Amino acid sequence: MQTRKERIQNDKKRKLKAGGMTAASAVFAALIASAGFSASAKEAHALTGFYKVKQGDTLYKISRQHDMTVKELKAVNNLKSNTIHPGQTLEVRIERHTGEPVNNQTAVYTVVPGDTLWGIAKRYRMDVNELKRLNNIKSDMVLISQKLIIKGNISKTMAIITGAADNFTVEFKNGNDYFTLKVPYGTAQSYQERAGKEILVVYKDDALINGQ
Repeated sequence: MQTRKERIQNDKKRKLKAGGMTAASAVFAALIASAGFSASAKEAHALTGFYKVKQGDTLYKISRQHDMTVKELKAVNNLKSNTIHPGQTLEVRIERHTGEPVNNQTAVYTVVPGDTLWGIAKRYRMDVNELKRLNNIKSDMVLISQKLIIKGNISKTMAIITGAADNFTVEFKNGNDYFTLKVPYGTAQSYQERAGKEILVVYKDDALINGQ
């Protein structure tokens, strides 16, 4: 069994190699587009997760559980038949796509000690001027506990906190899948103290916006 350190190192390598995208994400993007919505492969990836097949599962049962059709499930996982096996891993939809394009979603971030406007913008891959304009900020100053609107490819999922990887990275577990998110420097310890708790994780790209 991999240690947390090994999982985190592998996760970082995977993100560097694939940019957080999979071939299945491109299929999801095409399927979403065919339904009349707009999403890139990267945006579609935010809607996907992984499911491990259990004894008694069928494609129909799994597709119903994840708001998909059997056709979508087979296309995403490049399945040629309806046969699946216990222990097999399938990529599935974890969030329902609505009529609003993913990149128009917003979430609220609360400023913590040590934050700067530039640092927040960089963490969430936003332009500083865009962040200021979105929040009607006239100066380059932010205040502790100030609420800021973050816009872009926002993802939400229930996940279990496994612990802090370092001072600015926290690991989470969703089903059998582990993933890491950046947090403001010095705040990782507060998540370490909540290890084992399941929370709603709201994030953009690889950075946590809030966890409740």
